[in-house]
Amino acid sequence: MQALAGIGARRAAFSETRTIAALSAPISATGTLIYRRPDYLTKITAPPHAEQLVVDGDKLTLAEGTEAPRIISLDDRPQLRALVDAIRGTLSGNLALLHQWYHVTMTGSFADWHLALTPIDPEIASLIRSITIAGSGTNLRMVQTMQANGDKSNMTITAAQ
Repeated sequence: MQALAGIGARRAAFSETRTIAALSAPISATGTLIYRRPDYLTKITAPPHAEQLVVDGDKLTLAEGTEAPRIISLDDRPQLRALVDAIRGTLSGNLALLHQWYHVTMTGSFADWHLALTPIDPEIASLIRSITIAGSGTNLRMVQTMQANGDKSNMTITAAQ
């Protein structure tokens, strides 16, 4: 976590597969992730499912396709804040932030580590079963989110060269 705390900014490519029980096939997407210390995160998803999700402090802005952007206060949506803070807390090396929302277990070595996050709050746990984040050194490689309803998301991250 100390090594992650030393990174000021990063950019990476991602590919994501979401498995949703209500759909007959998984949804796949690719795009770019941008992080700036301490609490700025952007996820730009390429067409055909184009969207841009920007988290800046306590505000989340979501723009899908040509629709007008929606602005959401994370203060008003604790479940969403917990999900965002899992990523921002890891990227910023902020273990205290992760402990606000999750039971945290870290295994492995600096070259191949795994972070398991299990929600503490029953309301959050009613939506998110677990989040697993894997990395190598200061690079995140994978984020897997298991929802309480069985839906899941697997994101593979490739650091920019």
